[in-house]
Amino acid sequence: MKTSTVVGATIGLLAVAAVGYAIYFDSKRRNDPEFRRRLKKERKRVLKLAHEEAKTLSNKSAQTVEEAFAGISEDDFPTSMEQREKFCMEQLSAGEALFTQGPEHYAQAAICFFKALKVYPAPAELVMVYQKTIPPEVFTLVMGMLSKDVQSKHERYYTVFPPKDMNVEVKEKPEGVAADGQEVMRRGLVARKSFSAGEIIYTEEPIISSLEPSLEGKNFCHYCLKQIVNEESKVPCSKCTQAVFCSVECKVSASQEFHDVLCTKDLEYASSPEHSLHAYTKTTRKLVLEMLAKFLVMMVHEGSQNSRPEYSSFDHMEQLRYLGISSSEEEEKEMELLKGALGSNIPGIDEFITEERYLLMKGRLLYNIYGISTSLDPNLDDVEPLPERHRSVCDAPITGVGFYKVTSYLMHSCKPNAKIVFSEYDHKVSLITTREVKAGDELFVGYIKNDSLSTEERRLELFDKYRIRCMCPLCETTD
Repeated sequence: MKTSTVVGATIGLLAVAAVGYAIYFDSKRRNDPEFRRRLKKERKRVLKLAHEEAKTLSNKSAQTVEEAFAGISEDDFPTSMEQREKFCMEQLSAGEALFTQGPEHYAQAAICFFKALKVYPAPAELVMVYQKTIPPEVFTLVMGMLSKDVQSKHERYYTVFPPKDMNVEVKEKPEGVAADGQEVMRRGLVARKSFSAGEIIYTEEPIISSLEPSLEGKNFCHYCLKQIVNEESKVPCSKCTQAVFCSVECKVSASQEFHDVLCTKDLEYASSPEHSLHAYTKTTRKLVLEMLAKFLVMMVHEGSQNSRPEYSSFDHMEQLRYLGISSSEEEEKEMELLKGALGSNIPGIDEFITEERYLLMKGRLLYNIYGISTSLDPNLDDVEPLPERHRSVCDAPITGVGFYKVTSYLMHSCKPNAKIVFSEYDHKVSLITTREVKAGDELFVGYIKNDSLSTEERRLELFDKYRIRCMCPLCETTD
């Protein structure tokens, strides 16, 4: 008799027996109370055993993850692009060879796959590959190590940021009480040492900045936003008329960080996606979309460097407060413009820019960007206020906006103890005390011009723009 016939007959007999037992079982369950009690007791016993076994497996897996993660050091990973690529391929090959040898080698295989993930330029893509190609047990261990790595990195963040030479640290501060009575906390910037009035606490260059659209291609640097006084020192972009630079250094920095990708190349491609994005910025005078495009290109540039920082610009952005933004036709249009401008240069950008991620990134920029004043002429003509919200108490015309890692943590006060100054007339910010500051004092600046506003008007504007109900001494004494 053929094997297939035997198998078929066996399956048939088992099916008949199963149906017969099901009928018997159902009759006993409905008519025999003692049987029901025994059945209930047996279910409890089985569930308890299953729970204990699952707990044992979970603890064993967690222990394996802990042991594996503890044995991995940052020194294990190469720095140069060539070395990282070679290292990644070696770890992938080793991991595949190990898991094919059986479950006893799964832990070591997971370590190899995790190491490959740490140096791979697009880790999210590699995770999706792992999910389809490696055993579930190995994948679970890899994800456990990744989760542990993210948790460890998150917990360590404020021990290394901001750098100590900036004389400030981030501390949690009370912000009020929630409806359920729980204290609400926020993060604020605190002085590490004492300062007299008029002292510079720190200077900081932005992660990214953007020039006021009406000033493009004229006498302001497309990179550092500095006003170009001498026509002879102007360095134009060779491919577009939208960008000029104050120096060769600024041109090189812009080209490396974002301009090579976002340049409109107006002499060659008049209908390119880059043109469409630029035209939107020029027409609406809204700079956040352009800043997000620069930011994402710069992330790729950061990842290509041999000596990458421990925390990327995206890591810094994710720590910041944000405005909640609802999706609209405007946001949908902006997402499409962004994907179009970056699609041919950044693989996987369509998958990365989800609606949720786009709204979060835009909300973080809108909450944290500062207006920048770099004009040498306090009466600069033809520069109107920008339509998008930005922190600013400068009397001089706003020539652009900037997004800063440390300065974003400064909270508002209508009676601040520090102020933002662009002392070198470029996008680099200086934080200067307006009165004596002691070590441990929180630092405050003004987000809005409040000279002519009542307490009610100030609070209304601050709540509308930043969801802040100002409790500063000036507002409290005039409440």
